[in-house]
Amino acid sequence: MTEVASAVPAYVLLAALAVIVVLLTVVAIVARAVVAKARPEDLQHILPGLGQVLAALALFLPWGRGARGPAAPPPAVVRSEGRGGRRLRG
Repeated sequence: MTEVASAVPAYVLLAALAVIVVLLTVVAIVARAVVAKARPEDLQHILPGLGQVLAALALFLPWGRGARGPAAPPPAVVRSEGRGGRRLRG
């Protein structure tokens, strides 16, 4: 880690940090304005959408993408027995 920090000039690191702080500030201001202007009965519909927007903006951060490991296997499909299947008697 120190090798990367020593290879990059300090002003570049400070500029990147400043950009991240400005983006987070803008996101916080917009989110607060959206929640403040929303009617209380609409918040249950607004908050999930706002969460999706914030999750999309998090992809701009270097640590926002997460580890890209192998994909999880698809869930097993349980088939119901069709026309010729056994029927349970109740």
